[in-house]
Amino acid sequence: MSHCFRIVAVPDAQTLPRIAGIFAQRSLIPSMMSAQLRGGLIHIETALDDLDAQTAVIIAAKLRESVLVASAVCEPANKATRMRRRAAAARIAHGARYEYR
Repeated sequence: MSHCFRIVAVPDAQTLPRIAGIFAQRSLIPSMMSAQLRGGLIHIETALDDLDAQTAVIIAAKLRESVLVASAVCEPANKATRMRRRAAAARIAHGARYEYR
């Protein structure tokens, strides 16, 4: 099952590598990852395919434990798919050129 993680974090040079590291420690490669600086915080969306619910809960808890993370929420694929489409549309509307998929 696919899951989407929505993370709000402190804007720091180590934020993105630390969050990516949590997935890397489990040899997980996100199918989609985007980050945007808004309101003085980094808003990150990450989607992972073929992830069981128990592992998703553990990863979300691990993300919330990070010093730089203000909040982390995990949702199943049905909401995650809609989030991906909205995020892609927003990036296109704002003239984004680069996207990691």
